[in-house]
Amino acid sequence: MVKTEKGLAVICGCFHPGVRTILKAASRFGRVSALIGGLHGFKEYAVLAGLELVCTCHCTQHRAEIMARYPETAVSGGAGRVLEFG
Repeated sequence: MVKTEKGLAVICGCFHPGVRTILKAASRFGRVSALIGGLHGFKEYAVLAGLELVCTCHCTQHRAEIMARYPETAVSGGAGRVLEFG
């Protein structure tokens, strides 16, 4: 996690333990505003509601669905991607 002016940014290579589980654990330290990492097999799209940034990375299988549901906050990540947040 990285603390920003807008809240916590949770960064993970791959969210295998589950996005909901990781966000719940991270929220003990403050409001989570950003999620950055691989969303392997992730389909619980409602969990992303309210986040100010969702950056999908390498193993995200349903990237198009996430982008369609959250066009204002979702971006694709990758090598060299620069994110300005906070």
